[in-house]
Amino acid sequence: MRRDQLDDAETSFKHAIELHQQAQSVLGEGSSLNSLGDLYMRRDQLDEAEMSFKHAIEFYRQAQNVLGEGNSLKSLGGLYMRRDHLDDAETSFKHAIELCRQAQSVLGEGTSLKSLGNLYMRRDQLDNAETSFKHAIKLFREAQHVLGEGNGLNSLGELYMRRDQLDDAETSFKCAIELYRQAQSVLGEGTSLKSLGDLYMRQDQLDDAETLFKHAIELYQQAQDVLGEGDSLKSLGNLYMRRDQLSDAETLFKRAIEFYRQAQDVLGEGISLNSLGDLYMRRNWLNDAETSFKHAIELSRQAQSVRVEGNSLKSLGELYMRRDQLSDAETLFKHAIELYRQAQDVLGEGDSLRSLGDLYMRRDQVDDAETSFKRAIELSRQAQSVLGEGNSLKSLGDLHMRRDQLDNAETSFKRAIELCRQAQSVLCEGNSLKSLGDLYMRRDQLDDAETSFKRAIELYQQAQDLNGEADSRVALQKLQKQRNQGLLSAA
Repeated sequence: MRRDQLDDAETSFKHAIELHQQAQSVLGEGSSLNSLGDLYMRRDQLDEAEMSFKHAIEFYRQAQNVLGEGNSLKSLGGLYMRRDHLDDAETSFKHAIELCRQAQSVLGEGTSLKSLGNLYMRRDQLDNAETSFKHAIKLFREAQHVLGEGNGLNSLGELYMRRDQLDDAETSFKCAIELYRQAQSVLGEGTSLKSLGDLYMRQDQLDDAETLFKHAIELYQQAQDVLGEGDSLKSLGNLYMRRDQLSDAETLFKRAIEFYRQAQDVLGEGISLNSLGDLYMRRNWLNDAETSFKHAIELSRQAQSVRVEGNSLKSLGELYMRRDQLSDAETLFKHAIELYRQAQDVLGEGDSLRSLGDLYMRRDQVDDAETSFKRAIELSRQAQSVLGEGNSLKSLGDLHMRRDQLDNAETSFKRAIELCRQAQSVLCEGNSLKSLGDLYMRRDQLDDAETSFKRAIELYQQAQDLNGEADSRVALQKLQKQRNQGLLSAA
């Protein structure tokens, strides 16, 4: 609905409530209050929505209307989810399921089961979530409810993404999009387009992902869905980060944060703050980054999301690495790994293991580093993350350099460069080229080294990475000095 349509709907619902009160229709008043609560949820007026749902539940109980009570309990559970009151939400959803079964409402039961599955996803109870989603989809099909089936398939696709079952996820999202179009649900279509875009990001299909995110944003704006628009802006911002379009990314992250605050979505705000912190790290604004990461950790704990907390702990650990606070960084990386395992997040675990391996390299714990890098590579391949594998291969190449295993190092660096290009990550490519240049210096292949360093400088400039650019310029100066010394010796 447009904003003017929402205002008209509010007027109509309030008028209906007055008429039901005049007619002493308890059931009618409960129904109108529930609809008014749904409208308030759309406007992010959560206090007003809660009051409406609770009053509706009272009236439905008074009218002995089991199905109406179940529907309002499901809506109240959705509100609790928005506020991160997960225990209260679980109680509401389970009670709603019981009442819908009592009323023999297949559709009501399916809707509440799908909501319960979303809660399990938030708690990283993926097996329970899968059971709920599949049962819900079965009930929606039985009820011939196209929109509900699309919702269930989209949620199942999100679960498959978490488990790195990308082909299954793509199938679910595409089926959901077809069903949403059949149901003429602009909001549902936007949700699945955004989810499919996230999947294409994982597969390094950035152009396709960008197209989907922008289309999703248009649909969310058409539906006036602030929360969905925030989600899509955040995803598009992450894509721009991958392409090193930092100013564009910053704009989108900040807009997303505004939308999440408007929608009182603590988890979304935390995720966007973490992304903004990563951007500040790229610009070497470490104090701003630290503030963002710590705030993100607080919000993720408030939202009871161990996976998002893991993301922020890992990011904060990398900041401490930059400041040479290695003990603090190690503590955070190990905690992040525990949380990723709890959340069954293979990709996050792999990224944190690589960061821990980099820390071990700094401490000359080379055997421990090798174990971490090799495990990180395995997990990146399992998660089909080309970028994660490229970053870990680059780190493994640095380890081979430390052991003077130059042939192995060269193989790792060249493979890393290929993967970084495939992932369209200029920063990853720049890091690998700089390391390859260092290897050529060790072999006195000065022309090859010079080519690598100069290309790395170009990429670091594109990525706005001042540290990488400075390190490469220093390496280029050392190369020139070595070349000059060679000329003097020859003379």
